[in-house]
Amino acid sequence: MPIQTQKLPEYVSSLSQARQAIAGKLFSHAWFKATDPKIQEEVLSLPEDHEGFLVDLASRPDEIGELDVLRLIKIGYGHFLLLPVFEVRSNITNQVFTYEYASWKTGSNPGARGIIFLETEGQISHFLVGIMHKFSSASEVYESIGGLYLHFFDNKPINFPKKIEQEICFHLGVDQLEFKKIVDLGRAHPDFGMTNNISDLFAAVIDISHLPKIKAKETFRTTHKPVGFDLKIIPIQELSEYAKKIEDNYFLVL
Repeated sequence: MPIQTQKLPEYVSSLSQARQAIAGKLFSHAWFKATDPKIQEEVLSLPEDHEGFLVDLASRPDEIGELDVLRLIKIGYGHFLLLPVFEVRSNITNQVFTYEYASWKTGSNPGARGIIFLETEGQISHFLVGIMHKFSSASEVYESIGGLYLHFFDNKPINFPKKIEQEICFHLGVDQLEFKKIVDLGRAHPDFGMTNNISDLFAAVIDISHLPKIKAKETFRTTHKPVGFDLKIIPIQELSEYAKKIEDNYFLVL
C-alpha cells in the first residue's frame, strides 16, 4: 500500500543513513517537493544498486537553462536503464511540457572506455579493438575496450570485464594481464540530448617484448571460441585506416 503523504517523513526516517542523506538533497529541490508522494516513495525505495542514479537525480537543480523544472511525473524502467520524465516550463514562452533523459542505474559515470596498445622493445607495435554484436543496433561492430563498472585506482584497473581480460590473455598467451602504463585521457559524453552518461577515457600499454609471437593468426579460432566478445590485434600502421571505419564514438574521440 502506498505511503500516505503525512506518513512520508516517518518512512524517510526508517531509511538507511545514506538513503536519508539522498532524501534530504531531493527534498531541497522545489521540483521534488511538488512531485506526487507516490512517486517520491517510488524514488526513495529504489534498490541499493540504483544509488548512483539517485545521487545524480538529487543533484538536479530547479532550473536548467531556459527551463523551470516543475516536478517528476514518472520513471520508466529497463534492466540497466531508467527514464525519469519531468514536467517543465519554458521561462521564455511559459509553455509547459515534458522532458526526459536516460540514465544508467549506476549513475552518470558508469565505467571507462579506452584503447590498448602493445609495445615491443620500447615501440608501439599494435593496438587492440573489440568486436561485439550490439543488441541496440542488431549488428556486429568494432569498438574501444572497456565496460560498465570499469574504473582505475593507483594506475590499476578495477573490475576489468572478465571476458575482455580472458580474451586478451588468450591472444597474448599469458595467464595474467599486466599493464605497463595507463594514461587518463579525461571524459567523454556520448549524447547530451538523450543521456547523462559520461565515461572515463584511458590509454593503456602492455609490454609484449618478452612474449612469443602474438596469436594474430586466422586459424586460432579452431582452438578457441569467445563468448560475447572477440578481439582483433592490429598493426599500429593501420590505426588511421581503422579510425575511418570504426563508428564507436569513444574510439574516435581517443
